[in-house]
Amino acid sequence: MNASGRASRRPGVRSTRGRPVRGGVSRPERRWLLPVLMSVVTGVVVLLYFTPVLGVRSVQVEGAAAVPEQVVLDSAGIELGNPMLQVDSEGIRSRLGEVPEIAGSEVHLDWPSTVRLEIAERTAVAYLPADGPGDSGVRLIDAAGVPFRTVPRPPAGLAQLRLGGDRAEGVRVAMIALTALPPQLRAQVTEVRADRPHNLYLVLTGGRQVHWGESGDSARKAAILIPLLTREGQVYDVTSPDLPTVA
Repeated sequence: MNASGRASRRPGVRSTRGRPVRGGVSRPERRWLLPVLMSVVTGVVVLLYFTPVLGVRSVQVEGAAAVPEQVVLDSAGIELGNPMLQVDSEGIRSRLGEVPEIAGSEVHLDWPSTVRLEIAERTAVAYLPADGPGDSGVRLIDAAGVPFRTVPRPPAGLAQLRLGGDRAEGVRVAMIALTALPPQLRAQVTEVRADRPHNLYLVLTGGRQVHWGESGDSARKAAILIPLLTREGQVYDVTSPDLPTVA
């Protein structure tokens, strides 16, 4: 410090006293920078959403075996060249759900230009005689009770449904009983009979019959039936799981 009490300035150091030091963009620059950035962002959005720059170039189908791939593509209705950002996944799933053989689907966007469709097909567990006008053959039924395909002859290993009364309710109840059985036991069921929807009989290989009754307690009835079938008999009654009988 010199004799007057003021600090001496070091050589080469510029004083900034009385003037605020600011870094970055000046106020006039900020006024035009924001509009420029907004214009760039808007241009990118317009480019990606409304033009085919990132458009659909291919559609892949996975999981379709019984359903022809072309049926899947036609039902999905995806147009090549449409922007990927405009792909309506929910609409595609809805349209694919109208195909009777398709139980469910997933839509995946594989950027930059591929739409991938994963298909879950229905699996038959039983069949009914086709009953439409002029129909012949049989209708295949999946585990949810949905008739989804007509075929000339019943595939091996499926149970035939012989239902009286309300047919739709009979199918629903029969599926509850059938799907409660483990696969190895379900394969032994050749028929499900019902004079009314809530009085089921299962016909097994070898002519054995299971009086199932109502669909309630199906899991418990299935568990009881497995050891019960080891006993000699022709009629196995599990209508009351607490008192199963063999005759």
